[in-house]
Amino acid sequence: MTRYALLLRGVNVGTKNSLPMAELRAMLAQLGCVDVKTYVQSGNAVFATKLGVAALTKGIEDALEQYMGRPIATTLRTLKQLQAIVDGNPFADVATNPSFLCVTFLSDAPTKAELAPLHAQDWGPELFQVAGKEIYSWYPNGQGKSALAGALGKLALRGTVTTRNWNTVLKLLALLG
Repeated sequence: MTRYALLLRGVNVGTKNSLPMAELRAMLAQLGCVDVKTYVQSGNAVFATKLGVAALTKGIEDALEQYMGRPIATTLRTLKQLQAIVDGNPFADVATNPSFLCVTFLSDAPTKAELAPLHAQDWGPELFQVAGKEIYSWYPNGQGKSALAGALGKLALRGTVTTRNWNTVLKLLALLG
């Protein structure tokens, strides 16, 4: 069995996007996932399964679309992948508040052209670094009025994109381990 963290985008943000975590746990169990746990209401789950990534992703996305009435973007990371993300934190020495450190999880590694808007200016004191299919971002003054956060949100990236703060990343890793 492989253990996964599931990250959903765009659930429980407004009344039309409601997905009770009990329903998500039930959907995952129905697909054959075991030891299913959810974390906060924004669509985070951890579980183990014998399903391969393609079958798992299709099953989850089909179940979510049927329940929600629209497609829901999903991102999966294994325990090993999530551990590598935590171990590879480029801002460990400067990120003093884990709520202001984020990881944007991508289904496809971004191209130079897709990232060009980020490299077009200096975001200081905010920082970002791309590492494979993740973008780490540090917002020393918070994300609320962050120009970098706004620019990240406007990037024309292929595939699935969802962001979690460092506290959530660490909690998901702990739940997986």
